[in-house]
Amino acid sequence: MAKKEDIKKLEENWESLKEEDANREQDEFRDLKQKEADKKKESKDKKAKKKSENSEKASAREEREFMDQAQKEKTNKKK
Repeated sequence: MAKKEDIKKLEENWESLKEEDANREQDEFRDLKQKEADKKKESKDKKAKKKSENSEKASAREEREFMDQAQKEKTNKKK
């Protein structure tokens, strides 16, 4: 009788271990997917920031060129 009880306890323990393993795998998979999503978001944020910085640089350059052109026109009118 003791052997049947021991076998039943071992089977229950085995099932419990399998369930814990499955839960751990799900958690690891979820964490991995979250890390991937975070990396993508971070990459997009960096690209957007870089694009914004480039846009600001281009705007500043265009403004300087406009001011230079306006100054040249003023100089030409005086002549």
